[in-house]
Amino acid sequence: MRLLSLSHPIRDPLIDNHNIFNAPTIFDYEAIVVDAGRVIESIRAAVSGEIALETHASVPVANGSSIDGVAGIADILNRRREEFTRALDRGAVVAVFGAPVTRLTGIDGFPTTDSYFYLPAPDGLAWDDRLIRGGEGTEAAVVDHEHPFASIIDLVRPDLLYRAYFDDRAPGFAGAARVFARSPGGAPVGAQFSVLNGQVIFLPSPREAGVSWLAGPEGIAMLEAMRDLLARPNLDRPAWIRQIEVPGLQALELERIEAERSVARAEEAHEEAAGKARELEAIREMLWRSGDGGLLPPVVQCLQLLGFEHEQTRDGDPLLTAAEGEVHLVVAASIEAVDMAPHYRLRQRLDTLLERSSVAGRGLIVANGRRNNPPSNREHQFADSLRVGAEALGYAVLTADALFRAAVAALDGAATEALASARRRIVETNGVVELDDLWGGEGGGESD
Repeated sequence: MRLLSLSHPIRDPLIDNHNIFNAPTIFDYEAIVVDAGRVIESIRAAVSGEIALETHASVPVANGSSIDGVAGIADILNRRREEFTRALDRGAVVAVFGAPVTRLTGIDGFPTTDSYFYLPAPDGLAWDDRLIRGGEGTEAAVVDHEHPFASIIDLVRPDLLYRAYFDDRAPGFAGAARVFARSPGGAPVGAQFSVLNGQVIFLPSPREAGVSWLAGPEGIAMLEAMRDLLARPNLDRPAWIRQIEVPGLQALELERIEAERSVARAEEAHEEAAGKARELEAIREMLWRSGDGGLLPPVVQCLQLLGFEHEQTRDGDPLLTAAEGEVHLVVAASIEAVDMAPHYRLRQRLDTLLERSSVAGRGLIVANGRRNNPPSNREHQFADSLRVGAEALGYAVLTADALFRAAVAALDGAATEALASARRRIVETNGVVELDDLWGGEGGGESD
C-alpha cells in the first residue's frame, strides 16, 4: 500500500509527497493525507503567481484556460474534486489535518467556493464554517484509544497546534461523527466520518509539518493507522453509543485527561532536568574527549562559564571574545603528551589573520594530554616544545584539567574579580596559563 500526502511532508519509502497540482491521479491511492490549510496556501500561491508550479506530467500551471502546453488552475481543481469523490467511492481513507474554513476566490473559470471544495461530505453535512470552527490550541486528549489514528494524536502532542475544531452541536454531527480526540475544553479535534464507501478522518495539526523529529515517525504511524482502518472497514461503533451515560465514566475520563496532562508536565520537567544534567556532564566529559568534534564543545562551554563569548571567524574557526580581549581557540588531545600539531594549526590561523587584516591575533591552545589518566595523574601533559612555541609566538596554553577546575569554581560562585583575572591571563599570557591560585578561599580574588 502506497500513501499519497498532499502538502504535508512525511518521510517514508511508501509515501508520495506532492501538492494538489503535481500529484498523480488521486483515486489511484486508497490512503490519502491532506493538510487542508497548506493545500489552500498552495492554490493561492499558484493564483497569485508567487511560485511556478507544474502538473505531474511537467505541464506548467497558470491561472487561465487550459491550452496547448499549459494547464489551467480551474481545470485541475475540478479534476481533483472528481478524483477525491471517486477515491472515497472506492473505499479510500482520507486523513485531513484540519484548518479553518476560508473562501477561495480569484481563480479564472472557477466559482468562489469554500476551502474544502474538493472533499465530499457525509449526507446531511457540509464542511462549512457552521461545522468547522477556527481555533488555536496546543493540547488534545485521546478519548477513544481503540481508534487507529489515536497514535497520531499521541505522536504530535509534544508540538501540537490545532487550527480548527468541530461544533458538536451542529445538526447532524452527533449521528455522523466518531470523535476520538478532544481539546481540554471538550471540543472535538479528531473525528471520523463515513463518506460514500470510504472514511474521512480529521486530525489536529502539528505546529510545523515536516520537521526532522516528526516526519519519519509520523510516516510510520500514519501507514500503520491507514492499514488498520482499511483492514477493518466496519470498525465504527454507532454514534449513539456515546450518548448513553454510564455512572462514573465521565468523571474517569476527566481524571484520565488530567492524568495525561500531569504526565506531560512531568515529561517536560524531566527533559529540562536531563538537559541541564547533560550540560554539566559535558564539563566532566571534557577530561577524556579528543578531536574537535568531541573536545571543542565542552571546552567552549567551560570558557563561557568564565565569561567568554563564543563566535566564529569567517573561516568557521572558534573565536572567544570578552572585555579583556579575544583569542583564537585550538584544542588538542592525546593519550600521551600533546605534541606540536596544535601549534602549527594556530600559527597558520594567526598568519592568515595577519595577512588579511594586518592584525596580530592572540591564541589559546587547550591541551588534554594523557587523557586516559585521571587528572591527579597527568604529569607532562604537553611537550616542552609547545611551551617554548607559545612563549615565542605569543599565545597561551591551558591544560584541560586546569580549565575543568576553573569551570567548577565558576559554577560554585567564584568572585567576579577572579573570573576577570582568569580571562585576562588567558588573553595576555605568553606560555602556560596558571589559574588554580585564583580559586582559593570563597571563590578567590584578584591576584595578578
